[in-house]
Amino acid sequence: MKNRSLIFGTVKYGFLWLYAGLSLFLFAWIFAGSFKNNREIFRSPFALPEHLSFENYIRAWESANMNTYFLNSIVVSTASVFLTLAIASMVSYVIARFTFRGSFLLWGIFIIGLAIPMQSLLLPTFLKMNSLGLRDHLLSLIIVSGVFALPKSVFVLAGFMRTIPPVLEEAAIVDGCNYWRMFYKIIIPLSMPGIATLAILDFIGAWNEYVYASVLISSDHLRTLPIGLANFRGEFSSEYGLICAGITITMIPVILVYIFFQEQIVKGLVSGSVKG
Repeated sequence: MKNRSLIFGTVKYGFLWLYAGLSLFLFAWIFAGSFKNNREIFRSPFALPEHLSFENYIRAWESANMNTYFLNSIVVSTASVFLTLAIASMVSYVIARFTFRGSFLLWGIFIIGLAIPMQSLLLPTFLKMNSLGLRDHLLSLIIVSGVFALPKSVFVLAGFMRTIPPVLEEAAIVDGCNYWRMFYKIIIPLSMPGIATLAILDFIGAWNEYVYASVLISSDHLRTLPIGLANFRGEFSSEYGLICAGITITMIPVILVYIFFQEQIVKGLVSGSVKG
């Protein structure tokens, strides 16, 4: 048994190290290529750049309109996170604390939502946004990103709120606190680890959204980074250093979020699961 466990652990961690090493190598290769011109890339694709030149970043940011795409992604991601968490926190509190006719059905709807691929709803979503006059508008992406993140957010937050001792709310009711005040003064502060975790994950999900952004947005000045980068690669297909700079600009915010908030992500997910 010990030998079998040792072999299994070696294979498991070996695979994880291999995957991590390959991911880091690819990012390092793209990052190094962002400082090179085509001559350097073709002559020595795996070597370090001869000198640090930010010309590719300047061109990608200004000439290729990456600054506009970056701002659009910030607006869509931030607004969709606020929309998701505002709705999910209230729905989760109702599901976690109140029993009423249809409460199980409400919970079941969100659970089913976890199993529905968002791509399968592409056509009805497009038709609805078009009928509402929201096609080719950032608001359509905010609504879509926020709504599709709801099932996961409600699932996590409802489980997290169930771990909060009901005696705290009972004491607040005795002191004359109504449900709204109790929700904002007690439930929300105690649920902050879960809320912070979901805010990070939902932000990253909205930041990387490609399918709906490519269908709902057609104007260049409204494109987000993933769509801008796809068109960017087509327009500057022969300038590989410039493409690497654009890819790096797209990846850096997500990588920074993971680096600075990875502990918060793990803590929030583990807290909600262990207590339950």
